Amino acid sequence: MLKFLKTAVFICSIILLLIALKPAFSLEDGRIGVIYIGCIARSPPFRNMRSDPLFSMSFVQATLRDWAGMPVEDVHRLVRMYMPRTVSALSESYDVIVIANANLLAVGPHVEKLARGVEDEGMGLLMSGGWESFGGTGTAEPAWGETAIGKLLPTNDVVGIWDESGRLVIDKPDHELLSSIPWNLKDPDLANPIRWHHNPVTLKPGAEQLAHVVNKFGVKHPLMVTWERGMGQRVFALTSEIHALCWYGSPWEYCVDFGGNLVIYVDCRPVPQDFVLLHAVRSKMSEIDTRRSLLLSLLDFCESFGANTDRMLRKCAEIDGEIAKCVPQYLDLKLEETLDSYQVVEEMLLEAEDEAVSLKNRTLFWIYTIEWLAVTGVLMFSSFILWTTMIRRRLYRDVKTTRFDDPS
Repeated sequence: MLKFLKTAVFICSIILLLIALKPAFSLEDGRIGVIYIGCIARSPPFRNMRSDPLFSMSFVQATLRDWAGMPVEDVHRLVRMYMPRTVSALSESYDVIVIANANLLAVGPHVEKLARGVEDEGMGLLMSGGWESFGGTGTAEPAWGETAIGKLLPTNDVVGIWDESGRLVIDKPDHELLSSIPWNLKDPDLANPIRWHHNPVTLKPGAEQLAHVVNKFGVKHPLMVTWERGMGQRVFALTSEIHALCWYGSPWEYCVDFGGNLVIYVDCRPVPQDFVLLHAVRSKMSEIDTRRSLLLSLLDFCESFGANTDRMLRKCAEIDGEIAKCVPQYLDLKLEETLDSYQVVEEMLLEAEDEAVSLKNRTLFWIYTIEWLAVTGVLMFSSFILWTTMIRRRLYRDVKTTRFDDPS
């Protein structure tokens, strides 16, 4: 009996360990569901991550900044339309909540629901900076600190203050998130102080500071702060605007990688460390996705002029099938195999692009030919009418000039 109990305890321990190691509430196909709540216009790199098959992205417009040009009632309507109705609907569809440039008044009654998704359902939470995040500044008050979301953050708000510049300083380069990105602080794209404008905050007890910024007066402010909650979920505070890495001059080469790895970390998954290979795979996937979209647009253009695109559409279906084979490799982080598979996809896509251009040229040749014949025919007919009525004078009788004779 005692041996049986020991065996049962051992088996239960193994099961609990496997459950703990398994990513919480991930989608059935292995992707990470991400709901972005905030300013859609300032949503890179998350908007760019839509081409990454590891992520399932959804966006909710929730900014009230004046420049957005959207009436308040329209913002509230969009939030009602796209925000999950219940906590269970939230946790079943998403693993990570991203709040970036989201106005507290726009999110409104959904704040408690989002907080329960983190506290009760084990979802990850990331808040990124902006005037409407953390302490709120300028025209984008109020602050988040006293809300249910603010209590989950590893930072305390400094209300009403916004720092326009900063210099990045890495505090823990060996941390699994920061070591997954090549932080060349001499890179002009990273050294640009406007990229690190930020919300001043203070650390809560138990929080881990990974990086900070130094403003032009030499004052240090936390930049990247994280901690783990009771159920093992992670909460991350990035006090600057992550989209700034994609804006303000030339985009930082690794801005999309930083966003992707940040979501992976917040979802409590191991962050891939081979940043060179991972960057190459993500760049290739993004390129293939863009070229595929352009190819389909070109085929739609040809079809609008009556071209037969059935053969090309079958080729596109074959390309999609080959891309689908690459996805499991990528989700399992078999990066070298994924890159090799995408090389095959690229060869197929290149062949399809050449055929699509040839189809477009043939289509336009007949369009131009018909237009030329129509224009030439009209010109010849008009010239004949002109020649007949104004030049062939012999068709008309000569008319003599007469005058009125005075009978007197």
